[in-house]
Amino acid sequence: MNIITLSNGKKVANFSSPHSFTFEDGSVLPAVSNEEAERLKVTFIETEVGNGDIELSFDLSRDVIKAMNMWQKAYEQGFVKVVFCPLPMITAMKGSYLRNWLKEGPFRAIRMVDRINKTVSINKQCL
Repeated sequence: MNIITLSNGKKVANFSSPHSFTFEDGSVLPAVSNEEAERLKVTFIETEVGNGDIELSFDLSRDVIKAMNMWQKAYEQGFVKVVFCPLPMITAMKGSYLRNWLKEGPFRAIRMVDRINKTVSINKQCL
């Protein structure tokens, strides 16, 4: 559990990205290991709809749900405020029994401030 504190006092963590995040205040949230990123990836479900088009939906593995449970407990105990997840994970949560953790938990996607410099907002996150 690698948690950093941003300049605004917000404690944040990286759920599963193999890439680090640089925030607008200069803080850097480290990447998770490649092994952890692979273990905690979202399952992509592709449905062919014709003409080369594919509809995507997403599912969460048992490993992902176990890790989410751990982060939810860390949030409830005040150790972390935001756990950054990939947007497909947020989408999968919206369609599952875990949707309450979006309103009452730490799981969010990053909100880019500057796409050129790849800086992330310290004040805004995506649901």
